[in-house]
Amino acid sequence: MFALPFLQVHLTYTGPTNVTVSWATGEGIVTASPVSAYAAEEAGPTSMVWYGTSSGHYTTNTTSMLITSYTQTYNFSNANPVLNYSSPLFHHVTIQNLAPNTLYYYKCGDPTLGMSQELNFTSPPAVGSTSYPFVLGVVADTGLTPNTTVTIQHLTDAKPQVWTLIGDFSYADDMQTNGTTTVSNGTFFSYVPSPSGTYQPWWDMWYNYMSTAILSSIPLIPNHGNHELEPQFNATYGVGLANNTQFQSYIARNPVSVLANASGSNSPLWYSVNVGPAHMIYLSNYDNFAVGSDQYNWLMSDLASFNRKTTPWLIATWHGPWYSSYTTHYLETECMREAMEQVLYSNGVDVVLNGHLHEYERTNPVFNFTVDQCGPVHITMGDGGNIEGVYKTFADTPGNCPAPNATVPKYQPGGFCPIFPYTNITTGAPAFCASSQPAWSAFREPTYGHGILTFMNSTTALWQWNRNIDNEAVIGDSVYIVRQMTCANKMSFAASAPPSAGNLTATAG
Repeated sequence: MFALPFLQVHLTYTGPTNVTVSWATGEGIVTASPVSAYAAEEAGPTSMVWYGTSSGHYTTNTTSMLITSYTQTYNFSNANPVLNYSSPLFHHVTIQNLAPNTLYYYKCGDPTLGMSQELNFTSPPAVGSTSYPFVLGVVADTGLTPNTTVTIQHLTDAKPQVWTLIGDFSYADDMQTNGTTTVSNGTFFSYVPSPSGTYQPWWDMWYNYMSTAILSSIPLIPNHGNHELEPQFNATYGVGLANNTQFQSYIARNPVSVLANASGSNSPLWYSVNVGPAHMIYLSNYDNFAVGSDQYNWLMSDLASFNRKTTPWLIATWHGPWYSSYTTHYLETECMREAMEQVLYSNGVDVVLNGHLHEYERTNPVFNFTVDQCGPVHITMGDGGNIEGVYKTFADTPGNCPAPNATVPKYQPGGFCPIFPYTNITTGAPAFCASSQPAWSAFREPTYGHGILTFMNSTTALWQWNRNIDNEAVIGDSVYIVRQMTCANKMSFAASAPPSAGNLTATAG
């Protein structure tokens, strides 16, 4: 008998009183052809978590049959070399009926083959409780670089109760199949523009680092980005899961099926969950979002069942932003905005969280490119530390406005939806780009960092973006977000939450 290694331990917030513990047994294998997992794993190790409220004393245990794995075929025309990857086994065990705001100690593994070392986490507060403040950490586009480690250290120092990662986890697809990189991004880092290759062991390295840094102690709510697509057929992008040829690493490693099933979704790419005082909706701009699509219909159903008296805050997230004044990725998700913005606005979404652009930008409350106090605040912060560097050019700078038909990449469904939301100051004609920072853009800065969203009460939240400067967490942007209860799209909660005085206010960073 031998003990299996227990690696990549991570926690996922999967419900108001539930946390899913995930871990890997065995190691990923790279070979000239796909191989099966280890014989010991094939025999079926038990997936068990012991837990309790005293160190070394575990009063409860729970098991699960949810074990996932995947293979990644490296059949790109320029694969260097042609290799294949077989993953470890990923175990997912959900702990249910947790007491709120309680420190739990736990071990995971197989009682016969061995259990992990003792770890601990604090359960989030009860959903709908008045135990404010509630602290949510926000990052996106992390990768695994020195900038990543600074970002994550600053995030853990802020002690969020739950955190969310809005896509682009490891950037494994920025590497050749042998783990090398070839294209410089202007710094001492380099990368292979995706999807020219993928190095799946980088996922294992990412989770091993993140497990120690944050994932085994603070529950995560995940979302996906374009770097999780990882198409398997000569780098040809499809839509959504594309017959299980895309997102395979992401959905095997994260218990997103648990989140989807709990919220009535038929896809691991969109779901919702109540956490503290917020109802959080996770959408996908990489699957069909058109009116009448499965995702659109699920969103309509979810919004119809959402109760502001229980969770007064309504937060929506997806990877690619609708509002950005940077040149890179400019308006590439316009088709999704045209399909879904009216729905989110009519239902009173308070905050939208995005990644994708390697920079930071916060909007004023906005709807249809116009400042609107009843609209949501959109926050883009794909600045978690990725290998590709930060974006530094604005579309409103003379000479930087991209051609309208050249802004949508192959991985973005929907194609190009023409829109000219601005006015040419010389001719008066409709313009694709603004001539100066748009009125809806409140603050923007191209540097790495993380965000903290603190819900103070049912009508006021404090948003802080902390940039990575001199290895210290420096607050670069800070704003109170106040839900305007006089707005018709937010009045469903007016009877139980009196209006708060004042508008959205900002403090200097």
